[in-house]
Amino acid sequence: MLYTPLVTVWNPYNTRLTLNGTLIINPAYALPLALNHKLSGAGAPSLTSEYWAVQANSNAAPYNTKCLSTASGHQDMTFTLAQNPMVLEPGETRIYSPAAGTLTNVTGTSRVTASLTPGVRTGVGFFYTLDKRMLPAIASLPGAVNMEVDAKFDVPSRNGYDGKPVCGSAYQWFIDSFGSGRSHSWFQIFYKMADADKLYPPKTGLASTTLAQCSVTPMPFLSMILGSRIANYRATATKGVVQAEPVVDFFSSNGEPRFTDVYPGNDTLLNCPWDFSVVEHSSGGDDMLPNVDNTTNSSYIVTGVRKAEGVSRMVAAELPTRPLASLADLSQMQIRALNPTPPYSGNAVANSDASPLIAKNSVVNGSSSRASRRDNEQQDDSYCANQVLFDDWFFSSIAPEPSAFGPSGGADLRQNYLDFLTGTDPLVNRAYVPIQEDQAADATEAGETYSAEVQPADSWKTIASRLEVEGMFNVNSTSVKAWRALLGHARNQKIPYTRRNGSINLSAQADYAFSRTSVAGDRAAGEAPEVAGEYADTTEFTGYRVFTDDILDFLAGKIVEQVKLRGPFLSLSEFVNRQLSTDTDLALAGAIQTALNALTEDSSLNPFETMQNESVASEAKPFGNDPNAPNA
Repeated sequence: MLYTPLVTVWNPYNTRLTLNGTLIINPAYALPLALNHKLSGAGAPSLTSEYWAVQANSNAAPYNTKCLSTASGHQDMTFTLAQNPMVLEPGETRIYSPAAGTLTNVTGTSRVTASLTPGVRTGVGFFYTLDKRMLPAIASLPGAVNMEVDAKFDVPSRNGYDGKPVCGSAYQWFIDSFGSGRSHSWFQIFYKMADADKLYPPKTGLASTTLAQCSVTPMPFLSMILGSRIANYRATATKGVVQAEPVVDFFSSNGEPRFTDVYPGNDTLLNCPWDFSVVEHSSGGDDMLPNVDNTTNSSYIVTGVRKAEGVSRMVAAELPTRPLASLADLSQMQIRALNPTPPYSGNAVANSDASPLIAKNSVVNGSSSRASRRDNEQQDDSYCANQVLFDDWFFSSIAPEPSAFGPSGGADLRQNYLDFLTGTDPLVNRAYVPIQEDQAADATEAGETYSAEVQPADSWKTIASRLEVEGMFNVNSTSVKAWRALLGHARNQKIPYTRRNGSINLSAQADYAFSRTSVAGDRAAGEAPEVAGEYADTTEFTGYRVFTDDILDFLAGKIVEQVKLRGPFLSLSEFVNRQLSTDTDLALAGAIQTALNALTEDSSLNPFETMQNESVASEAKPFGNDPNAPNA
């Protein structure tokens, strides 16, 4: 039984990343796989129909005596990605596999190591010999004997928990520039027995072949994949990055006693940002490996693991490349940092979707054992961030625009402010103008204003007093025409998007075009992809959106409906956020998000229909135990 590890590295950011160090992958738990081998044909011995684990996860029965690895406990595997430096363009993927010639018997080995290099090679990796207790000691078998295998998702429970651990995986990142310093992240998913049996039923009759054939060419029969879940026909459904942030440093489902009952929803699969899937190769052919692009060593992610339904590049998170001009620019900020508990919310700032783990009229989980403690980690991240930011902070955009990451490059702060006051160069946020007292100042006057208003260390407290806003809009407006004008302001737009080589191209002009990142990952949604793969619907996930007049008319009307239901708003954060209410309609989302949700329910206008169709219904319950949670 040949095991070939494949590791995909993904740069989810909008900028090039360079790793000067060593990336180590350590699958900490045993493969959750048990096999039942069958022989048939002339000269084939009679085998007992029974499952044997590939790797034992413990010494517990039945796999302590029926395990191909025969090592004590489970095997410790470490894979080192041998590429230094590793350079990844925005959104780029790269796949790694064992070097050519790697073919090692690890049947009785407790520690397995391998160096992985870019590209995919077949017929390499680690093999386990069939145990003599399973296969009678026979000197030889005819080459015409046929071998077939059944497989099931199964390993013994761990630490007394009624669950099946799935490839809990840690990666360790050793960065040379920090000497002996290192960082590591940990990802683990535990399945309850009932959920695992529903999601991963046994697969029978896989890859039938003769011994003569498979002695020359390995016959693939099963692939097991752990990776990010956004929308995937093999994955359990979730509401995109709102509930499944793909860029996480740590997560652990409720699989160990020390986590039990601390945070409700921790044992629910839908709350995991990653997912586990199984691909069977029942035809005996390999329907995954040939789809890896070995000319670029790219892999397929997010929507699938094959060329037919996967994307090879995707920008899912933004690192600012210019001074922020609006609080909404923080939508890409990963405010959860190392928080290991659900909800794993992406694009939290400026969002207003309710979490199914939080009560309708609260921002923290009141049923947690830590509910009344300061270290309660389960909260409505969006509501809290919006409440803190939108009423008390703003971005003046006076900061100079650097020519590269960091504070270097571009004009200094003083010159930037002087150019603004003298009318030489406006700020990044063009809506801001100097107050009348400061307008048309000469260089001397501007310098004095800078010294008094910007240079002091506490100027962040007072700088708003020197700015005025042109074209302010009242969010309490109930004029459909006014909202339609605001929504339709983006005319004749050219959207920048990243090309394969990292350069930036501009799209043709379009009305009402926008991108969720400052530089899109591909062409407009619905167009043929240029950058990210050959999957027909690639740009639905990687490109930018172009709305229509009908969509904007619909949204303007729905927003006005919500303003009348919820207003008058006494603050901007109150407008952005959902209401803390027992009224589910008001508690599920804020005014803008509710209008967008209504858009998805109109089949003639829904721009997200393709993305929604990429998911399947879930077997696991989606919500926590709190009866007051939205949609509980």
